[in-house]
Amino acid sequence: MGDIVLLDEQTINKIAAGEVVDRPASIVKELVENSIDAKATAITVEIKKGGISYIKITDNGTGFHSDDIEMAFERHATSKIRKEEDLQKITSMGFRGEALASVAAIAKVVLTTKNVNEEIGSKVRVEAGNIVSRKEVPCNTGTTIEIYDVFYNVPARFKFLKKDYTEAGYIEDAVTRIALAYPHISFRYVNNGKTIIQTSGTGNLHDTIYDIFGKEVYNAVLPIDYESGDMKVFGMIGKPVISRSTRMHQFIYINNRYIKDKTISSAIDRACEEKFAISKHAFIVCNIYMNPSLIDVNVHPAKLEVKFADESKIFDVVYHAVRGAIENDNRNNSPFTIARAELEASKETLDNPSVVVEDKVTKDTKKQIEQISKDLMNNGVIPNPQKEKKYNFETATSRLYKQQEPEPVNVNSLLDSLNEKMGGDINTDTTEEEKVEEETIEETPFEQAKFDVESYEETSIDKVDTLYEYIGHVFDTYIIIRMKDKIYFVDQHAAHERYLFEQIKEAYYKKDQETQMLLIPLLIGLSNKEMGIVRDNIDMFENAGFILDEFDDNTYKVSGVPNVGYNIDHKSMFKDMITELSTTEKTERQTKEHRFLATLACKAAVKGGMKLDIEEQKRLVDNMIVLDNPFTCPHGRPTAVPMTRYEIERKFMRK
Repeated sequence: MGDIVLLDEQTINKIAAGEVVDRPASIVKELVENSIDAKATAITVEIKKGGISYIKITDNGTGFHSDDIEMAFERHATSKIRKEEDLQKITSMGFRGEALASVAAIAKVVLTTKNVNEEIGSKVRVEAGNIVSRKEVPCNTGTTIEIYDVFYNVPARFKFLKKDYTEAGYIEDAVTRIALAYPHISFRYVNNGKTIIQTSGTGNLHDTIYDIFGKEVYNAVLPIDYESGDMKVFGMIGKPVISRSTRMHQFIYINNRYIKDKTISSAIDRACEEKFAISKHAFIVCNIYMNPSLIDVNVHPAKLEVKFADESKIFDVVYHAVRGAIENDNRNNSPFTIARAELEASKETLDNPSVVVEDKVTKDTKKQIEQISKDLMNNGVIPNPQKEKKYNFETATSRLYKQQEPEPVNVNSLLDSLNEKMGGDINTDTTEEEKVEEETIEETPFEQAKFDVESYEETSIDKVDTLYEYIGHVFDTYIIIRMKDKIYFVDQHAAHERYLFEQIKEAYYKKDQETQMLLIPLLIGLSNKEMGIVRDNIDMFENAGFILDEFDDNTYKVSGVPNVGYNIDHKSMFKDMITELSTTEKTERQTKEHRFLATLACKAAVKGGMKLDIEEQKRLVDNMIVLDNPFTCPHGRPTAVPMTRYEIERKFMRK
């Protein structure tokens, strides 16, 4: 007789239940997803003793039809799909028809339900998968499911359950994930009579984040809203201040279904490079909406994994969505980008001078003013911008941005004055229709700079320190500047590190990094592992500006170092760069090079506590303004932190 036999139905049910239900949190997840499919707008989860002794889930959905109740407890009985082809276009949370059958197989279940189209409800009691009683009862539309004594008949699984508070924590995580995916549904989670989670169900994800995580996270998240073709990414990403050392606060969804996916996680990590500190992970709620036919959700028992038809497209869309959200916030809140925008606007204005007048001035009068300006330039009274691309940048920009109410100018008086300077050769007679008697126009800031001959000085247009007000320097570390209604604290080390990094990176990839030869070469002793790291990455050291030779089996001779700073302990810098490479051995080349160059910039940058004179401080801020990416140091720390006038006044109780 052979050894293979058919298992009995009861054993099969318990095995199948183990694939779907491995702890109380699995029960909550499966049954809450059923409530969502039933179009519930309010769902309450109540548990006792970690959900092991009691779970109750109540919803206001459409409810079970009385004819479907007994069938609902059969395996693979579902209302979500009808045939194999339906698996290619799944939009519901459930579709396998296993949840209720699996729960009923390992616990005692009481189901009370009333369908929206029926007048009376039903109450059913199920134990070990068998219906033991059924009766009609009055109840509200919707469904209430009570689960008692989880794994009471499967002792092998019961003994692997954790302590009550641990299991309760898993349930809280499950409710949190679902609530973030469905902000239009009001969720309530009650543990031993105490409400742990209560969401408003307003449909606003930002409100739901406040309900679950509180004010600190609520105030530090940025919106994600990005579309590409038939895909859309929506959600929130936290600022670096609330980043975490683990991914526990990363919530990724496909069509509102919580999943775990390495491709999407990698895209988020790549988008956050240089924006967040190394080894820190962003708080993020990322919901990707796409055609269901392009994904397969039927590849994992708990439906936590999916397969994509095109992983590279998913990566690109998520990367651009997250990166765009971070950079938009940086551009809108960084003093450097604000100053740069004003600088570029002023350059455009100064490079393209024109006289702006009100509509009250006739065309002929405008032409006369233009002709007078040309004559003044030709006679050397004022400089010609086409010949001398130099202006008093300080005067022009200070008036361009600081003056709120420019002085009015009388056009006729201006013409009379200019006519007198030119020797009375210009005809200023006008017809009655063209006369502007005692009429004034507002002179543009550029006109003020243009005609203020006495204040003209030959100053380079690249001077930018007039775009901000220098306030001071505190703790020999933070430079304080003011722009409009905000003051900014600039971290001198982080700012200088970013500036050096951009220079070093450009020279590195162009292979033209300057090298400073050492008068006395350094002999640096290394371990066998460190020697191997240098040999494997010798091209990176050389491209960065090092000149190295193996002196013996455990020593490298350093004859030249990158010319990137002063008062640097080159031996310490060299060893720190080896250490950085040792932590990135298994990472891709681009990431390894980034961290290698970031370490070099960090070691060469001025340090906190190093006293800089005022000109050095201003020069550092000026240099940051012209960078494309001045927001963080290459290790992800912010270069500048704002404080608004409102925040200051709050401290003094003025607001």
